[in-house]
Amino acid sequence: MRRRIYGSLEPVRCRQLCLLLMRSASWGLIVGSIGGVYLGVMRLMGRPISPAFALALLVGVPLLALIVGALRGRSYQSAASAIDAHYRLKDRARTALDFLARAEPTVFHDLQIEDAEGHLANVKASDVAPIRVPRTLAYAASLLALALALLVWPVAPGRSVRAAPAPPIPSIVAEAEKAVERLKELDELGKSERDPELEKLVKDLIEKAEEMKQPGVDLKEALAKLSEMQAKIVAQQARYNVGLVDAQLQSLGAAMQAAEATDAAGQALQDGKFEQAAKELEKLETPPLDKKEAKTLEEKLKQIAKQMGDVGLGQMSGAATEMAEGAKGGSQSKFKKATRALADLTKEHAGRRRIKTILDGELEALDESKAADFNNQFVIRGKKPEKSTSPSTDWGANTSGNVLGDKTKLQANRKVEEITGNPGEGPSEMETTHSPEGRQKSGRAYKESYQKYKKMSEDVLDTEPIPLGHRQTIRKYFELIRPAGGDSATSRDAPVVPGSK
Repeated sequence: MRRRIYGSLEPVRCRQLCLLLMRSASWGLIVGSIGGVYLGVMRLMGRPISPAFALALLVGVPLLALIVGALRGRSYQSAASAIDAHYRLKDRARTALDFLARAEPTVFHDLQIEDAEGHLANVKASDVAPIRVPRTLAYAASLLALALALLVWPVAPGRSVRAAPAPPIPSIVAEAEKAVERLKELDELGKSERDPELEKLVKDLIEKAEEMKQPGVDLKEALAKLSEMQAKIVAQQARYNVGLVDAQLQSLGAAMQAAEATDAAGQALQDGKFEQAAKELEKLETPPLDKKEAKTLEEKLKQIAKQMGDVGLGQMSGAATEMAEGAKGGSQSKFKKATRALADLTKEHAGRRRIKTILDGELEALDESKAADFNNQFVIRGKKPEKSTSPSTDWGANTSGNVLGDKTKLQANRKVEEITGNPGEGPSEMETTHSPEGRQKSGRAYKESYQKYKKMSEDVLDTEPIPLGHRQTIRKYFELIRPAGGDSATSRDAPVVPGSK
């Protein structure tokens, strides 16, 4: 009896399981196809897609859905419920299953089971659970076809879009190459002077310049790197106080001119020709001085040595003191040792002075690079006497040269005549309005005023925290008003003194 009951329910249960698997696979295929459509769209947009991942998505998701449906399965209870509902058996099939599960069925139970068995004998599984294709399967097939089309559709190579940094801007690369080329001289000087800090500075500056050549560096980033290079140079310049040492060495040169034997070296020191002065100092031996010259030279050298000591130039002060003692008739070796020490210190200062000159030039060159027209924008390219009537994207990049308008035409005709007279007897007066002597005097006064205010501006630049761009503007102004034959290059001092104890 039990076998006949379950045998009647088994075909229905199998059909129900088949329908469940078909619905699960359809939904799994829908989900996988949606993922495939997304991957196909991304592929057409140029993003790389793994074929293995796409295949796993289209096949794996439906397969997983099948496994989940199989694990869920269909029970005999569901088959019995379907039969009762279809044939309106008033739960006879479900009740029979419950009675079969009892350990000790009664006569009443047996009668109910026999009645259910009679009804189940006429059950057709195809009527209870007909196999029909789910609607979701049609949607799944459409999505699958769309996904496959997008995944295999040929993509033109020129239409692929790949994320990549912008190529280097040629004008920025050109400025970086100029900076690297300028730094070669400073690099050679650092190696010859055996200055590790200067070598490190050059290395850092070259690295910053090379970074400007990298793809993706825009105008703002290039200006920031130039500012970093300038900051490193300014920090390095703090090691060189050439202005102070220049003044002391020139004073030493003036003192050495008190004796004819040391006049050549003194003159070179006073003229700022420190390399030549070092050679002259190396040639000096104990000079044959008379008492007056020796006393004068000794007094002046001691005075200069004291000044050097007061400003912190301990090594130079000691050498000058030793030279003064040798000049008054002391040991010959002491005078020679002092001149050799001064020669070494002077040569060392000449190297520092050259380094600072190069650093100053590099600082100004970087200022000019920052003002350069990297992208043909925000730069005044010259004066134009006409007004532009065409549209442009580089607004503010030009200035009109004719800002005051045309000159006013005079209505009168002027005539210049030279009148000469015949002087006679009696008093006469003469006034010269223009003469070569007057122009020379005016030129000398102009040069003196220029040198005076140029020095004042340099002192302010050394002591005041003025931005680098404004410093360049001030120097450019004095360069423009520099008189013919005037010296526009002056050194800037810094707080650290080389050669001090």
